[in-house]
Formats: sequence, structure tokens, C-alpha cells
Amino acid sequence: MLRRGIPRLAAGAFALTVGTAIARNYTLYDLPPDIVRIVPEYEDYRYVLVDDDIVIVDPDTYEIVDVIRG
Repeated sequence: MLRRGIPRLAAGAFALTVGTAIARNYTLYDLPPDIVRIVPEYEDYRYVLVDDDIVIVDPDTYEIVDVIRG
């Protein structure tokens, strides 16, 4: 489902809480089509990986909108 080669951030890099703004120096990645098919409202969002968790981020504000626990 997720692309290979996406770097995983270590736990504790930032709080995994909806509404938390992460630093803009983190690289955000396009969500895989499989996730967008399941949750179409995530189409314009991006993600980062923190350990096994998929952290959905608004690319305009860099705020976390969801955390999919791995």
C-alpha cells in the first residue's frame, strides 16, 4: 500500500495528536491511491511515517489531521 523507500521518523519527533503542527522541514509524501479510495476526503492531504504510524498532514498548515496506527 505505501511506497517503499519513504523514510520513517523516530517516535517522539513530534506529538502524534490531531491538530498538532509539525515542523515544515519534514518532507510530506502523496498518499497512496488505496488510502484515498478508502477515505476520499484525504485526497489533498500528504503523509509522513512515524515508526509504523501513518500521519496524515494538511500540506498548507502542516497540521496533523489523522493518525493511522500501524
